[in-house]
Amino acid sequence: MTKEQAEKLTEWLSRCPYDSANGIRALRVTEGRAEIGIELRPEHKNIWNIPHGGIVYSVADVACGVAADSVHEGAHIVTAGSSFNFLFASPEAKRLRAVGQVIKPGHTLAIVQVDVYDDLENHLATGQFTMHVSKDA
Repeated sequence: MTKEQAEKLTEWLSRCPYDSANGIRALRVTEGRAEIGIELRPEHKNIWNIPHGGIVYSVADVACGVAADSVHEGAHIVTAGSSFNFLFASPEAKRLRAVGQVIKPGHTLAIVQVDVYDDLENHLATGQFTMHVSKDA
């Protein structure tokens, strides 16, 4: 993956209304791997003052999509399925970082492993996503 391709993916992510509204951004993108981050805001926390499961899952989902896109340039990537486990609740968390790693690029389905950490390096969640790859879109 070239530097230009990584920059294109990073710029593309910044144009997504959902990601922009939630402050989800690319930290680092290399071929088959994406690190995605978010600065937590009060609206990202649940009633117990821990990161809401939905925002943890969202950051993981974006990391998997960008990782898959990094090996399928120009394709449309959407989530086809996932298995996701929450491991730790972190009321002290100020930031989240999700690391997605393609483990099988496939032609129409890519399998991506993901792990989510907080800024204290607590391992908050892990999962595996199946991403649909559409090159005709």
